[in-house]
Amino acid sequence: MKNRVGDDIHDSRSPAGNWLRPRLEAIEKGRARISVLIRPEMCNPFGNIHGGMMSLVIDEAIGWAVVSLAAENHYTSVTLNVDFLYAAASGERIAAEAVVVRQGKKVINVEVHVYNEHNTLLSKASSNLVVTSMKIKSLEELSAG
Repeated sequence: MKNRVGDDIHDSRSPAGNWLRPRLEAIEKGRARISVLIRPEMCNPFGNIHGGMMSLVIDEAIGWAVVSLAAENHYTSVTLNVDFLYAAASGERIAAEAVVVRQGKKVINVEVHVYNEHNTLLSKASSNLVVTSMKIKSLEELSAG
């Protein structure tokens, strides 16, 4: 995955994530940083990123941090708690950094901080994810059918 750092992602396993067009800024075991350019279709009537879109950015960063653990099974969110602290306008690039706080046998806890280009904390979040029985398929397996 480190070979993807700096890439704008459009071919991940997540169709919603691909729609965001995130840039993978950094990744290591249990940690991922993505950035997203806020487009007009991501905004509320005031021209700022919609809360649901901010949650999607956060969830996508969580996904990359969890994938970095190279687990055999998929995980799914049980909780996602978001504090919205400041707005970000269309045209701004925001960065979300996700850190795995604890990886247990069944549950992973992750924290995320989202910043603007001036390093202002825009939102912070925490999430718990539970392991599923679904095995992770490689990208080649997904392409084959």
